[in-house]
Amino acid sequence: MLSIISILIVYITLFNVIILLALFLRKTHQFKDAKNNFISVIIAFKNEAQNLQILINALRNQNYPTDKFEVILVDDYSDDDSFQLAKKLISDEPNFKVIKNRYNAGKKNALQTGIEEARFDILLFTDADCIPKPDWIKSFSTEFDSNTDLVYGYSPFFAEKNFINFLCRYENLFTSTLMTAFHNIDYPYMSFGRNLSYRKSLFERIGGFQQIQKSLSGDDDLFIQLAIKNNARVKFAFNSDSIVFTKCASNFKKYFNQKSRHISASKFYPTELKIALGFIYGGNILFQIFIPVALFTIDPFLISFIVLNWILKVLIINRTCSTIKISYPYYLIPVVDFVYFLTLILIGIRSRFKIVHWK
Repeated sequence: MLSIISILIVYITLFNVIILLALFLRKTHQFKDAKNNFISVIIAFKNEAQNLQILINALRNQNYPTDKFEVILVDDYSDDDSFQLAKKLISDEPNFKVIKNRYNAGKKNALQTGIEEARFDILLFTDADCIPKPDWIKSFSTEFDSNTDLVYGYSPFFAEKNFINFLCRYENLFTSTLMTAFHNIDYPYMSFGRNLSYRKSLFERIGGFQQIQKSLSGDDDLFIQLAIKNNARVKFAFNSDSIVFTKCASNFKKYFNQKSRHISASKFYPTELKIALGFIYGGNILFQIFIPVALFTIDPFLISFIVLNWILKVLIINRTCSTIKISYPYYLIPVVDFVYFLTLILIGIRSRFKIVHWK
C-alpha cells in the first residue's frame, strides 16, 4: 500500500514540476500600439437586471474610439425586466443595441443571434456579471493581425473573505494554470467564454456551434478545440488589461451548479485530452485521499514529498497570480487544495445524474 502511495506522490510531484516549467516557456508579452480594429462586443444575458448597469458602464468607459466598436446585448428569454432595463441604459449610446434571442432558449443560441447581428469581423465576448477593464477592447485589438483567428484571456474572480470565495478563486487559478501551461506547449484546449475573441469568418468557416450543439456549455472550451481542429491561429492575451473580473458563486449550491455545467462539456472532449486531464485531476484526487494515510504512517519520505508538493503548488499559483497581477492567501493552499479536489468527486457524480441548465 505504501509503495503505491509513494509512486503516486512522486508522480504528482513530477507533474507539478512539469506544469511549473511550462508556465515559464512563454516569451515576455509586450503591449503593442493599438491597431484600433473594428470590433463587435457580444453579451448574452438572462435575468441579469442587477448586473447590467455596472457592465454597460464598464463598456461605455472603454478607452477605444466609439466608431470602432459596437456592443450587442442579446436577451435570452429573461423572466425579469432585464430587456427593458438594457434598452433604457443604452438609449444614449448609438453604438450599443439590445436584441432578443431569435432561436430556442440557450446561451449558444443567444450568442448565435448576436454573431449574426454583428457588423464587424472581430467578435469579443463577455458575460453580464463581468466587469472589463477600461483598456479591455484595446488590449484584444492589439492581438489581432492578419495571422490571428482567435484570442483568449484570463478571467479571475473578485476577492472576498469567505471560504467559498477562496475555493472558487483557487479553482479558477488552477484552471488558469492548466490553460496557460497547455497553451505554452502548443495544445490550447480551453478558454473562458467571458473573455474570448475570434473572427466571424472563423465562426462561419467551422459551421458555428452546430458541431457542439449537443453540449449545454462548450461555447468556450469545445469551440476552441473545434477551432484548433480547423487550423485556427490562436493567441493568448497575457496583458493584464485584457483581464475580465467576475463574481464568484455566493454559496455551495450555486458553485455546484456552475461546475456541473462546466464539467458537462468534458464528455465531448477528444479521447487523448480526456486521458491527459484524467491523469491530472485523477492523480490529484488520489493524492488528497492518500495524504491522511501518508501522514498517519509518519514516513519521512512521504511527508517530505507532500510538503514539496505544497511548495510546488504555491509556486505554480504564485506564477499565475503574478501574471494576472492578483494575490491569493498562499497559507490556505494545502487546505483549499484538499477540499477542491474532493469536491470534484461530488460534482462529477452530481453531473451524471442531474440535468444542468445555463440559468
